[in-house]
This record gives sequence, C-alpha cells and structure tokens, in this order.
Amino acid sequence: MALPENFIRRDDLGWGLTGASYANLTQGLVIHYDSGNLGLANKPHSACIEYWHNTRRFHMGSARGWADVGYSFMSCPHDYILEGRGIDRQQAAQPGGNASHYSVTLATGPDEEIPDAQINSVRRLRKWLIEDHNNHPRVLGHRDFISTSCPGDKAYALVKNGTFAQEPGAISEVSDMLGLKKGDSGNAVKLLQLKLKNIGGEVAKALLYPGGPVDGVDSDYGDATAEAVRLARKSVGSAAKAGWGDTMTPDACEQVDRAYNRTQTRKVIEDMNLGGGSGDGSLPTEFDATIKVK
Repeated sequence: MALPENFIRRDDLGWGLTGASYANLTQGLVIHYDSGNLGLANKPHSACIEYWHNTRRFHMGSARGWADVGYSFMSCPHDYILEGRGIDRQQAAQPGGNASHYSVTLATGPDEEIPDAQINSVRRLRKWLIEDHNNHPRVLGHRDFISTSCPGDKAYALVKNGTFAQEPGAISEVSDMLGLKKGDSGNAVKLLQLKLKNIGGEVAKALLYPGGPVDGVDSDYGDATAEAVRLARKSVGSAAKAGWGDTMTPDACEQVDRAYNRTQTRKVIEDMNLGGGSGDGSLPTEFDATIKVK
C-alpha cells in the first residue's frame, strides 16, 4: 500500500537521513506517551510539529546524546503520523525491543483522553507496517518491556483491550472478554461463562465440575472454563488444540461469539417453528433454504 494517509516524512520536517543504525524490525508495534500533559488536542496542528521538533532536539542534546529522536514514529491528536527514525532503524525507546519492534509515541500525557483521530492514526500506521514491512500485528505498551508508567493507564487500556489492533475506521467497543485468562475472576469472566452456558451441549457441560455451581457459572476462569472455551472454538471450525481455551485472544472472542450467535439463531428458528409447511405463518421457502445452508 502507499504511505498511510496524513503521513509526514522526515524531509517534510527538514530532517536529513537518520543517524540510527539498521535493525530488522518485525516483532510488533510498541505504544509510548509523554510523561507530561501536553494539551495538543486543543491547539493547532502546528503545535504538534513544534513538539516533535523539540522532542528530537532534546533527545539529541546533552541530556540524552542520542543519534536521533528516540522513536520510530509519532501519532498526534489531529490524525497525523510523523516520521521519527522510520523504517528498519534501531530506536532508543523500549529496552529489550529497540532492535526488534517499531515504536510510536502518542503526543499526549497521562491525564489526557486519546481522541478517535489519534487512535485511527495508530491503526493506519500498524496496518502499513504489517502489509508493507512484514511487521507482526501485535501491539504492546512500553511497560510490557520494563517497569514504567508509560504509555499511561488510558493508552495501555487501549493496548490491552485491542482497540489499537483494529482496522482503521469507526471506533467501536471492544469485547470485555478480550484478554481474559486462566486465574482471572470477576464480572467479565461471568459474562464469558454465561455465553458458554447458553451455547449448550458439550460446551455447557464442560463448565461443570465437582463441588461447583449447578450451571458452572462461578466468575472464576479455571480449568473448566478454559475447556469450555476450547470446545466453543472447536464447534465453529477452529483446530482448538490443547491450551487454546486458556486465554481469550481476539480469535477466541470472535469464535465464542460466533458459536453463541449460531446457537441463538437456531433457537429463534425453532421458536418460529420454521420449515413445518403447516401454513401457520412460516416464512417463505427461500428463507427456509437459506438458513439450512451450513
């Protein structure tokens, strides 16, 4: 694909070639932020350009002495992506991942909301890195590498719930089940268990365990819930190998939802008493034929 929309190159900024060394970056995208609130969303875009210049000046100055601005890219609240070190260049951003992952810093601080435009600029960047530069689709936070507050609780929540990892477009709600894993407890686990219970069959039976509640819904993600997730995934065609129910990955969420929706659709059809041919108000034959397609 072409450069992402609203992409500002180094030469547009008046910067020459980076002095950073080559690195084969293929392992994902890491989110960062500024440690102070910036208020850039309420300022003209020119303020973001000035901020990026100042950041580079600081990183290359006596306080840091780096070869260039520390990050691969910057995302601003006005929906722009600004090039930093750029493609295939080692960074000074996340220890342990500077030579393997790309980095993008959000031009925002810990108490500031992250606007939809900024989220979408990160999504466009991620998509471009995947499709044109063979990067892994995973999105991580700086704190996944070392003990740090970066990228802030607001941005890290978007990392963990998969918001940054969606396709560019409307910002939609992400499933509360995403990221759940064995050992977790609470209402999000209960929601997952209720869906598994209502899928029925061997999935619902897998929730049951000696001494547990009669329906298996206990708000604790244990071995029984993990097996029920695995079986739900299997029911919609997943390979569902051992351990594939231990964590609610994006694929797991989609497959559990698909299994649940399929069950609910069947129940609706049964309640409508379709296909009986009794002349009691059943839907037309064309619809009957459609719903029977597997």
